Amino acid sequence: MSEEEEIEEVEEAPKKPSPLKILIPAAVSAIALGGVAAGVAFVMSGSNAECVADGGDGAYAKKKTKNYEDVAFVNLEPLVISLGPNANSEYLKISITLETTDLQKKKVEHLVPKFRDVLNTYLRAVDEGDIAEPAAMIRLRAQMLRRIQLIAPADSVENVLITDFVLN
Repeated sequence: MSEEEEIEEVEEAPKKPSPLKILIPAAVSAIALGGVAAGVAFVMSGSNAECVADGGDGAYAKKKTKNYEDVAFVNLEPLVISLGPNANSEYLKISITLETTDLQKKKVEHLVPKFRDVLNTYLRAVDEGDIAEPAAMIRLRAQMLRRIQLIAPADSVENVLITDFVLN
């Protein structure tokens, strides 16, 4: 090999990327992920946002206190949901009670078939892995309450209580 060929080979050797080209995208990604995590934490702590929104005078807390003598409960018949062929469990059996007021109880009882339909549809679409997680109850309860409140008259259903939850 001649000296010219050796010089060409040395010149053609790949250059190492500068550390800045690696660090800048990594730093931008870390900042973006941190922002997403902060956003999720803020959304999940909705009660803090509501307390701040009332101006700190406690009006929100006063509005949420209620007379427990007016509380009424509507029990739904247990739902049995097939989990599909790829699931480790065959079905989910869940019993749900809706929290309402004495004044709204009749209206809520009248809509029970719609509630059952919406809950069946939602629970059938949920992945078994999501149900089996320890924090699943909180998410399930929130999702079910949201769907029920879309059907129910305004402010008639205050909470969803999961009274039985069996994966078999």
